[in-house]
Amino acid sequence: MTEYTSLILAILLLACVVAIFKFNKALKEAQKPVATSITTDIEQIKSIGELSVFQVYSKEIVTKTDHAFGNFGKEYLRWLVSEKKLSMIFEFEINFIYDLTSPKLEITQIANSKYKVKMPPCKYKFSIANMKFYDEKNGKFIPFLLPDSLNGFFGSSFREEDKNRLIEEARSEVEKMSIRLISQLQSKIHKSARDTLEAIAKSFGANCVIFEFDDNEEQIGSQLKLENIA
Repeated sequence: MTEYTSLILAILLLACVVAIFKFNKALKEAQKPVATSITTDIEQIKSIGELSVFQVYSKEIVTKTDHAFGNFGKEYLRWLVSEKKLSMIFEFEINFIYDLTSPKLEITQIANSKYKVKMPPCKYKFSIANMKFYDEKNGKFIPFLLPDSLNGFFGSSFREEDKNRLIEEARSEVEKMSIRLISQLQSKIHKSARDTLEAIAKSFGANCVIFEFDDNEEQIGSQLKLENIA
C-alpha cells in the first residue's frame, strides 16, 4: 500500500514539475517584445493613375483688328478708313496632370526606406470655358470725307466670316498665352506635385523621397491638350 502511495505521489510531483516548466516557458514567450514588420511598397503610387496637382483659371481680353481693304488697307489706307476692332473676353482653365501609370515614371531605391522618383512629363489640359464679345468698333471714314451720322451707313462693318476668322486668331493667341503662363508656373507645379506625392509615399512606408522632374519649355506645346473649347 505504501509503495502504491509513493508511486502516485511521484507521478503527481512529475506532473507538477512539467506543468511549472511549461508555464514558465509560456510566460517568457509572452514577455518577449513583439517585432513589428512594415512593408514598404512605394510602387503603389502607380495605382493612383492620373494625378491632378495644380489648376489655373484665368480671364483675358484679346483685341483683334481688321481693315475694309485687307492688309493693303492696314498699310496704306488707315488715314482714309479706320481699322475695325473686335475685343473678346476669354475665360480658360489649365489643369496640370501627371500620369503615374506612364512607363516614364521610374522609382529607384537608394537606401533603406529612401527612394528616388523620376517623374514623367506633365500633361496640360487647356480648355476655354467661355468666350464673349467685349467691344466691337466698325471702320469709319475720316470725318471731313464722311460725317459720323453717315458712317453708320457707309462705314466698314464686320462680316460673319471676318468675325469667325478673328475669333480663331484670338483663340490661337489665348493658347500662346497659356503656354507662357505654364512656363512661369513650373516651379509651383513641381512643388505641388512634390508635396502631394511625398505625403502619399510616406503613407506607404517611405522615409525619404527625392523627386526628379523632366519638364521643359520645348515639351509644353506637345503636352498641351485642348478640350471643351467654347
